[in-house]
Amino acid sequence: MKKISELLINSGDYNQTIHYALLLDSVAQLTNDETAKMYSYIYLGQAMVMNGEERKSKYYIDKSLELATKLSNDSALASVYNGLGLYASNIEMDYYRSVNYFFQGIEAAKRSSHERLYSILLCNISGIYYLKKDTQGLKYALECYTLGHEKGDAYLIYCGSTNSAYMFFLLENYDEALKYIKEAEFITEKNNFHDKTNLYNLYGNILFKSGDNKSAIEAYNKALKFKDQSQISSVANTYLSLSKVFIKQKQYKESVALLELGLDLSIKNKNTIHVPELYEYISISYELDHDYNNALKYYKIFQSFSDSIYNAEKERSLSELRIKYDTEKHENEIKQSKLSLLQKEKRFQLLLFAFILIFLILGGTYISYYKKNKLYLQIVKRNKEAIKREANLRQQIDEFRNRIGKETGTEKYSVSSMSEEKEVKLYGDLTNLMRNEHIYKQNDLTKEKLAALLNTNRTYLSQVINKYSGLSFTHFINTFRIEDAVHVLSDPNNDIPLKALSSDIGFNSTTTFYTAFQSSVGMTPSLYREKVHQLEKQERKRQ
Repeated sequence: MKKISELLINSGDYNQTIHYALLLDSVAQLTNDETAKMYSYIYLGQAMVMNGEERKSKYYIDKSLELATKLSNDSALASVYNGLGLYASNIEMDYYRSVNYFFQGIEAAKRSSHERLYSILLCNISGIYYLKKDTQGLKYALECYTLGHEKGDAYLIYCGSTNSAYMFFLLENYDEALKYIKEAEFITEKNNFHDKTNLYNLYGNILFKSGDNKSAIEAYNKALKFKDQSQISSVANTYLSLSKVFIKQKQYKESVALLELGLDLSIKNKNTIHVPELYEYISISYELDHDYNNALKYYKIFQSFSDSIYNAEKERSLSELRIKYDTEKHENEIKQSKLSLLQKEKRFQLLLFAFILIFLILGGTYISYYKKNKLYLQIVKRNKEAIKREANLRQQIDEFRNRIGKETGTEKYSVSSMSEEKEVKLYGDLTNLMRNEHIYKQNDLTKEKLAALLNTNRTYLSQVINKYSGLSFTHFINTFRIEDAVHVLSDPNNDIPLKALSSDIGFNSTTTFYTAFQSSVGMTPSLYREKVHQLEKQERKRQ
């Protein structure tokens, strides 16, 4: 049953994996076999992650980690860390933690000499880099692909060829991408792997980028035929891909309908991988269709998701992990190539090793600094662009409202007595107080005071804030304060002292301002201002 469960999860048949893993668990409970229990929990945890069963999957993964640690089983630990990485990426959308877990799994796989798990983890790391649009993941995908061919392992060849195709697609090398995806299709058909939606979605993406819209749509429709047998993330990604074709064809309502299907599927199954991009393209579709209210609404949601995963400190740590992996791999290659000459060249090798280590440390330090600085500048640039886009959307909304007002003679609508519409109106009035009257700048603003201004009570106000923003009262108010701070600090000509700025936007303490800004933006206000000036100088040089 252990072997059957392993084969089923590799083929992507998660329902059957759960069935046989539960049978394995039943036998393990009767015989009190802890090793069998551990593997049943490993397969149950991973299969339930891919099926979107959030709570159950975490329970089984935690139980498997407990047993693998107790039994000191490195091979099992590699699988457990793989499950934790899948949970972090699919459920929590935390790519930093996901890659961290995968690297821990690689260490465990190396300790146990489990080359197959080592290769699978490499491929999963490559997948995370694809989600981050980072082509550095190509080397991991190709290493898995090569190891698969060396061992004649169909699943490793499938994983390696699929992820290599994704990487070459990012590199816009569509001929190479097609070569690898065709091999993945051959392996899939021959071995009856389940996630065919992922395969044909990538086919469609390549064809779409090559300008063959008709063939791309056929590939996407073929991908959706297998949606009941495929991963949730693959199906959601296909809806996203197909919507981009409709956007290009100016079929914006059809695009929104597809994106909402992908969003509903992802949220219902607790799979967050493509949620930010789904929100982004819903906003784009509405904007192109001149529905600016909805465009702004969904853009704000997209931006909040992006801010939560685009953290400079996480990116820095991720770069350090990659350098650590590359360094260790390079050192191992040197040791292997010099092994036969170890006795004669021991002194030389020690000197060479020391030189390489110093070079890698210095190189790693430089790369870490360069990446960190580049990411900080990207955050500043993105915020400045977001400010411009938001201002443009607001102007378009105002013009649209004025035009409608002139045509109808009124700009007001009757308010229904329905509870939900009262909530919407209250939230709209609250947002108006924040955005137009800037009430958040009052440093003595309390829940009671705000409730009184809105003719409601503090309990109902808290419920509405939590329901429509997902935030507590304090976090909700601080969101507007930090947004105001970003606007001010993004202007290179504004030299207001940070202490004064903190007080102006409503913070009682500079420390609280610094903490909230760092948590939201990913760097301190002083560093943000420094990067704004640095970006301004770069733009002047280009001009």
